[in-house]
Amino acid sequence: MSWRTGLLAVALAGAACSSGQAAAPAHPRGTPAPIASATQQPTPAPTPPQPPYAIESLRARAYSSGSLAIGDEMFRGEGFTKYHMSWQSGGQTMTGTISMPDGAGPFPVVVVNHGFIPPERYWIGQDSGIFGDPMAAHGFISVAPNWPGYAGSGPAPSDLPQIVGQVVTALDLVTAVSALPQADGRRIAFVGHSNGGGISEIAMVVDPRIRAVVLQAPVSTDMADNARKWWLQRPDSLAGLGTPDTNPDGYRHLSPRNYLAASDPPVLIVQGTVDHTIPADWTNATYAALQGAGVESKLMWIDGGDHDLVGANLATAVAAQEAWIRHAFGM
Repeated sequence: MSWRTGLLAVALAGAACSSGQAAAPAHPRGTPAPIASATQQPTPAPTPPQPPYAIESLRARAYSSGSLAIGDEMFRGEGFTKYHMSWQSGGQTMTGTISMPDGAGPFPVVVVNHGFIPPERYWIGQDSGIFGDPMAAHGFISVAPNWPGYAGSGPAPSDLPQIVGQVVTALDLVTAVSALPQADGRRIAFVGHSNGGGISEIAMVVDPRIRAVVLQAPVSTDMADNARKWWLQRPDSLAGLGTPDTNPDGYRHLSPRNYLAASDPPVLIVQGTVDHTIPADWTNATYAALQGAGVESKLMWIDGGDHDLVGANLATAVAAQEAWIRHAFGM
């Protein structure tokens, strides 16, 4: 298993040569004088480590997991079967669904991250089956987590903001699903809608195992935008992160926009032109940042589509999603 190595910034200063050499002091007979050495500059104090929610910390984290357990059958689709599943993350049992294509594989894997839904209103597969099941019908393993605290999933780490706990859970799931004999662990894609897009945005700059990304009407890659619009209304979701005004540096270190690089996986953004939830300015800013960083990327606007695409608009978005992932995988 490989992942992008996180680099904690530790500044080490080497010895600097002096411009002149002082005379050696007198020494008792029989005691050799020490060899004159270069004058040493003071060593700066090490930079404090970043908090656990920072991108640097997430890159350094180990994403290990026990085996993925496939549970009861949910239903039989055209060319695939959908099951309940569970896996371990942070010592907790997490739940979700897995849609398995017919056959032995190995099949590429799509991790579908659902958007924000109040836990008491959430039903299993909500906001994920519409993006994942069509992929399973076409030869992809589709896994969809129920986020921490949802539908039987255990709690997330208490020291992490909610969205970061969801990222950690998703990356532990990548480890678990990659171990399945039917899975092609070299071909992992992330798909995310709305807040699930934010999860995918963070994950793509953390874990090099992710080889393709589709963001369906995603939240901003500047996490301060999301905090001001939503998170501050749910202070329990912040877990020590604070507000953008009190902790601007923390938000900089959590925002994927500041970490984009040409080596990141190809990214497709899909959004409706009349989305009433995600400002078009956010999406345009994310796309401009991807382009500026040299990431292979495309922005696709669905004419007349709102935040939750339906009917022909949804079919168009899912077809574009599959075509993009196949392109990224060289299929």
